[in-house]
Amino acid sequence: MATNPIYVETEEEIPELVERLRRYHGEDTMLVLPMRSRIGQSRFNFQLLRNYSARLGKRVTVVCDDPAVQKMASESGFPVFGAVSPDGEGIPSEAERAQPIRKWWQRKRIAPTTHVGIGAPTRLLTKTATELKPGRFLLYVTAISLILVGLFAAAVFVPSASVTLIAQAAPFTEKDVEIPAQPGKPPIKVRTVVIAKSNSQGFKVTGSIDVPLAPSTGQVVYTNDLKAGFTSSPGLLFRYGQRLMNTNGLEFAQTSGDTVVPWNGGQKTVNVIAVKPGSAGNVGDHTITQIEECCGPFDASKVHVTNPQATGGGTDPSSTPQMTVSDFDAARAQLEQSIHQTIAQELSSGGQPGERLAETIIFGPPQFTTDHQPQEKVPSFTGTMTVSGEGDFYNDADVIQAYKTHLTRLVPNDQQLLTESPIQVQYRLLSSAKGGFLVFVGSASAYVAPKLDEEKIRASIVGRPVAQARFFLEKLPIKSVAIKEQPLALPLMPLLDRRITLHYVVESNAPSAASAAQASPSPSASPKRSP
Repeated sequence: MATNPIYVETEEEIPELVERLRRYHGEDTMLVLPMRSRIGQSRFNFQLLRNYSARLGKRVTVVCDDPAVQKMASESGFPVFGAVSPDGEGIPSEAERAQPIRKWWQRKRIAPTTHVGIGAPTRLLTKTATELKPGRFLLYVTAISLILVGLFAAAVFVPSASVTLIAQAAPFTEKDVEIPAQPGKPPIKVRTVVIAKSNSQGFKVTGSIDVPLAPSTGQVVYTNDLKAGFTSSPGLLFRYGQRLMNTNGLEFAQTSGDTVVPWNGGQKTVNVIAVKPGSAGNVGDHTITQIEECCGPFDASKVHVTNPQATGGGTDPSSTPQMTVSDFDAARAQLEQSIHQTIAQELSSGGQPGERLAETIIFGPPQFTTDHQPQEKVPSFTGTMTVSGEGDFYNDADVIQAYKTHLTRLVPNDQQLLTESPIQVQYRLLSSAKGGFLVFVGSASAYVAPKLDEEKIRASIVGRPVAQARFFLEKLPIKSVAIKEQPLALPLMPLLDRRITLHYVVESNAPSAASAAQASPSPSASPKRSP
């Protein structure tokens, strides 16, 4: 009989058992099957086992205390035993004996019959109970260790507490603070962009020279070759309005007063005007030669008239366009406005994320030229202008942070800003100068409260009972305290201080710091300009 039996696992299958038989050194072996073994659940398994053992040259004995398994193994040709003795020998199963009928006067139980010497075990010893597997044992130990570590980690790292301290807060504000900014210097970054634009455009003139209808004027010379004779008058009289005629039949009238032309070749010069106004009255010299209704009883051939120079000044009605100073100024203003708008639009679209463009764009002096000058008689002219504009970009977040930093510097040493309540900042651009020199003016408001050492507070309440932690916190200079634990309420505070979050806040229904500051005097300091 084999002294080193093979103990079969409950879940072990035929292929695994065959492999173990193959590695077994010896011809005789004993297979110990536990109760509910998979191999013992089918007669086919024993037939396979018989075939494989025959091929391997193994003589196999089956040990199992299950009568059904013993029957299937025996029918398949295997020797069968019910148990294994301490010496490794097989012990046959005994048939169950009928229990004797006990009488009512028999008080002692009838003891079952047992073997003398080494008794058969009541349960089958299996490999699980007798063979030590280091790999599986290590797996169990590792799993248990991981579970313990996980429970410890969950107890240490998962619980968290949010501690809200309602502060004894007071409004704190600083008004009319001027903060300068320039390119390349903190705290406010300024970026300057210069754009130059040129534009040419044609313009119509609005001025004009109006020429009215006007008669031509000139002078004529009378010559009197008559002799005085018997008359006593000093000469020949030509009255105002005397009509004269040129060689083309145009009439002229004497505009000088009554004129006496002496006798014996005397001469007189008088002014004349064309009877019909217009440019037709502008006649050449020595063309006015006829005197209408001349001389009465005297010989008209002895009296002469002529114009030494051409007449002039006669005009037809007309209007001539003329460039004026107003036209020049209007063209200049129109071009300048158009270029300013173009530069402003280009600057507005050239901002980077988070930037703002200063409201004031600094424009250089315009360079303006025209192809004609005022007073020139032209219907239109062309104007050309070049203008440069500087836009200053700044970051809104930088300005707000500058005011917050300025307000922080003014907080008294025994106070602190409640940062969980937003610091309210209002500002505007006060001035801007060429080169990106900006000045902002504004105000910053927040709440202040007695200063607390948050690290010391965490160290004082970590791992302590919640009631003791609350008692400690209520002794601080605060109004009230609230403790909220997650994911569930525990009797202890978290074991790690970083799992405790402190919130130092004002009451939820408190007004904004700016409105509260208006209702009460602010404890802010006096300086109004930030460096």
